[in-house]
Amino acid sequence: MTTPALEVRGLTRTYGDGATAVTALHGLDLGFAAGTFTAVMGPSGSGKTTFLTCAGALEAPTHGRVVIDGDDITDLDETRRTRVRRERIGFVFQSFHLMPYLTARQNVALPLRLAGRRADRRRVDELLARVGLADRADHLPGELSGGQQQRVAIARALVTDPAVILADEPTGALDSRTATSVLALLRTTVQELGATVVMVTHDPVAASFADAVVFLVDGRAAGRMEHPSTEAVAGQMAHLDDLVAAS
Repeated sequence: MTTPALEVRGLTRTYGDGATAVTALHGLDLGFAAGTFTAVMGPSGSGKTTFLTCAGALEAPTHGRVVIDGDDITDLDETRRTRVRRERIGFVFQSFHLMPYLTARQNVALPLRLAGRRADRRRVDELLARVGLADRADHLPGELSGGQQQRVAIARALVTDPAVILADEPTGALDSRTATSVLALLRTTVQELGATVVMVTHDPVAASFADAVVFLVDGRAAGRMEHPSTEAVAGQMAHLDDLVAAS
């Protein structure tokens, strides 16, 4: 059996104590195969963001395990968790999170430098070319459009050849045409580079670019849809209670 790129087992996250405690995730069990593109969807408060932060080693779960490419990272200390984030997980955020004083090329190379590794300029430039920005490598983020900035962020996420790329509403700040091109690029990274992408989104159009959609409701996995279409995802989102009743 092939080792999943990302797996969570019994993932539980509770905030607060006693009567005021709020549980955002309830024993979540999910696995994401290498070389796949999965969208994670659910209503506000369903636990999507908490899942992403726990899976991405940004916070520790209350209970359960997080396993990346066969390695359990749950109990690592913060120094080793930071190393995992830098070297084995690529992040793509809605707000891009580029360093404004660094060029596109320097932003892409940043994870390597933070990890104490020599940045291979040829590798960086190849990634910028792959995302369609070969001619913008020396531009600062302020000189790039929103779509171009997100493309830089995708190249940055790929530069360490991570086990998994976690994308948090990556098209939320983009117009529909630009969003479509960014989603197509994520799809291409899976098909041509064998990347593994897990994307949190509220948008059925974005979800339709994925191989599958996982639906969360109240911190629990409520269903899964293979080969999603925009219409099918929108229809399921409108009837999530049916998934809960069936689960």
